[in-house]
Amino acid sequence: MTNILLVLSDQHRADYLGYREAVPVSTPCIDALARRGVSWDRALTPAPICGPARAALFTGRHPHQVRGCLLPDGLGVRTEDDAPTGVERDMMINDSRILEEPDLTRRLKQAGYHTAYAGKWHLGNDVLGEWFDEHSGEDNAQYVRWLEEQGLPIDGWPLKDPEVRSRREPHMSIPHTKVNPLDAGQCNDPWITDLALDMIRRRPGDQPFFQVVGLNGPHPPFKVPEPYYSMYNPADFDEPRNFRPGDGEPDSRKASFYRRLWEDQGESWEDWRQSAAVYAGFCTQIDRQLGRLVDALEDEGVLDDTLVIYTSDHGEMLGQHGLWHKMQPYEMSLRVPLVMAGPGVDNAGIVDKTAALTDIPSTILHAAGLDGGDFGTGRDLRKTDSPAPDFWFAEQEPLGGFHGETDWRLAVDERWKFVWNRGDSPELYDLESDPDELENLAGGRYPEVEERLIPALLEWMERTGDPLLGAASEELRG
Repeated sequence: MTNILLVLSDQHRADYLGYREAVPVSTPCIDALARRGVSWDRALTPAPICGPARAALFTGRHPHQVRGCLLPDGLGVRTEDDAPTGVERDMMINDSRILEEPDLTRRLKQAGYHTAYAGKWHLGNDVLGEWFDEHSGEDNAQYVRWLEEQGLPIDGWPLKDPEVRSRREPHMSIPHTKVNPLDAGQCNDPWITDLALDMIRRRPGDQPFFQVVGLNGPHPPFKVPEPYYSMYNPADFDEPRNFRPGDGEPDSRKASFYRRLWEDQGESWEDWRQSAAVYAGFCTQIDRQLGRLVDALEDEGVLDDTLVIYTSDHGEMLGQHGLWHKMQPYEMSLRVPLVMAGPGVDNAGIVDKTAALTDIPSTILHAAGLDGGDFGTGRDLRKTDSPAPDFWFAEQEPLGGFHGETDWRLAVDERWKFVWNRGDSPELYDLESDPDELENLAGGRYPEVEERLIPALLEWMERTGDPLLGAASEELRG
């Protein structure tokens, strides 16, 4: 039977990959995986924020379909009583709790798989044991304790360092960069990788395995160790064409908390070059962890029998469109790497096609020789000719009043993207002629396009039981 290794990083945008040649970044291990398998060039997250994206990935459902312990606004966190005040909300321990049954891993267990999880889970630490046979590293406090036991500075865990967080409330991480005092191998992601390597080496010898590795990087703060911090020259990072807001920007983006953080960093690209360069170094550090895992599979003699998947939960705005962080309907927030190789995978290299994170559970089940069932669209992404839907969808709800934005839903095909912003102006982009999404074409300039995408969006909201269907229907149908 096929073993499965799923490596899930956090906030790795799709263009920061060496083989894409879009920016000066080196990711040799991801590149090698793509060369011997397939890379979906346009892989979309169903929600550009950690917990909801991960809930969708493991259930194949869209976030509004997943039962969980969330804030009244929808997407949010459940913080620990002893959590430090002001720590970034979507990086808190046990921040949201998934209440769905663990159908994916249950089916794998029934088929004889040993299931293991190392690292960031973000869906309720108390339920992780229901999903996996063994787990470790999901609690940030575990890593801090390890630092203390090793006699290492606890601010080697960047969220313990107030210098890389905003002075605004809440104290979100900011684009400020800083050298991590730890050796590269002592940082959080190598520590998580060590936990996963131990699980792989201790696995039951008579069972196939499903091993998930949840890395925290390259999610900010950008407090990165050498040699990764200084690996790239900031002068080599050109100003993106969409560094500033585009024409027809909705009012909710102008009011966004993340626009304020962009302004705090600086409204010139010169203020952002260092952040882009250090983010690239962070991506290379993450790439190295994938390489360590693949090397271990080869050493164990099981690489040829293992489906290896590398992806991320969402992207990173990195100052583009005048915004910081994620949670936006723009491509740099929505698109993630999705690379896989192993048994049954087409040796197709980079394919200029669209996929979604919600396809991953079905892909995993097919690789295990099981029916994809009701997971996602039922697509097996090992096969690049698997039938694709006409549209893909994504969603976002504000984290709370501080967010300053509004709910949005979007429908996108291979060329056009339509965004409904609740109580605000809609957006329409021609991704073929305007890949930077600088010109909002909504409002009747392309009625035939809107007449196709708007009904598709509303039909999807109705079919999936979206609680915002009424509001969207009223605003879009007038």
